[in-house]
Amino acid sequence: MSGTRVLDSEAFSLYLRADRKMTARLAVALQDDTRVVIAAATIVEADHVKVHPARLDWALSRLVAVPLTQGLARTASNLLKDAGLHGHKYAIDAMVVATALAAAEKPVTVLTPDVDDISTLLGDRLDRPGLGRTGGSAQVRVLAV
Repeated sequence: MSGTRVLDSEAFSLYLRADRKMTARLAVALQDDTRVVIAAATIVEADHVKVHPARLDWALSRLVAVPLTQGLARTASNLLKDAGLHGHKYAIDAMVVATALAAAEKPVTVLTPDVDDISTLLGDRLDRPGLGRTGGSAQVRVLAV
């Protein structure tokens, strides 16, 4: 394996809509044997009546949906507390970050248009290329899509 890509719900939505850039990006990742995952909760946020069930099934067959376990839920809750955030606006983002932190295949990159919120939730776990690692605890990169 050559790392992990974690999609937030908007990145997953782009994939469901067959966005050319996202589809190409994930095709390259899968060719490079990069594990592509989503937090299972992102399915709920990204799926809606305009998504064809066959497209959803196809997309999910190419990704790994990580279920929300009690451990991941507690990690997500702690991430929210550490960042001084709460509520449904940030809950799924916190689950995405918890999923990224738990990924066994490093390096881990979260694909999201919401770089600020994901970065805030990561705190000192955010890997800032070119700026060095903060205290050796940086673990996850964020890539804007």
